[in-house]
Amino acid sequence: MREKISANGLTLYCLLSQAKSLNERNLADLPSADALITVIDEHLKKDAFFVAYMDYRVIIGRYTNKMFEFYPLTNGEQITPKYLQKLRIFNQNEELLFWRSGQMLKGRHRKDGEGEEMQVIEAHQVLFGTKKGKHSNETFTEITEDRGTSLILPFTGFALNDATQRIFLKTHNYIGYNAVHQATYVDCRFVGFAEKQGDHHQNLL
Repeated sequence: MREKISANGLTLYCLLSQAKSLNERNLADLPSADALITVIDEHLKKDAFFVAYMDYRVIIGRYTNKMFEFYPLTNGEQITPKYLQKLRIFNQNEELLFWRSGQMLKGRHRKDGEGEEMQVIEAHQVLFGTKKGKHSNETFTEITEDRGTSLILPFTGFALNDATQRIFLKTHNYIGYNAVHQATYVDCRFVGFAEKQGDHHQNLL
């Protein structure tokens, strides 16, 4: 299947992709963000977005020049591994995924454009947030809703309202087949953020 098939906001097509598991790390050996960055640098060399699911909040930012760049809500806030539930660092071509399991940090690296041919469903998930909030500057924009949900995103200059103009998370959902040839999702990765322009999604950089 070479052509793209689109329906209900989803797009099915084939691409080359490969994933590999990373060595488990004891969280005791990762006392700081700098220690975690050393691990990241072994696998990812390009600039990327990141989403960090901390014990106390979700942090969205950019990973660039071996640094986590985000909007801190407290002085000295860091991506401290012992408070990290899950971390996705991603761009258009690849994603590093880390997750906490007991006292260990596990991970996998998935890269598109090389490896075996796989079917993938590309999706755009709408983010909570229909208006802009107060935690914003020249680099970051808070989006929020009346119910109190809010996210701080690492870009500016986009339109936002409750009707047609929303922000989306772009994902790749990889399809595999079990022993009886039933299709199932075998992996999912974040790709980027987008806004809707007419009938298509425009990537936000």
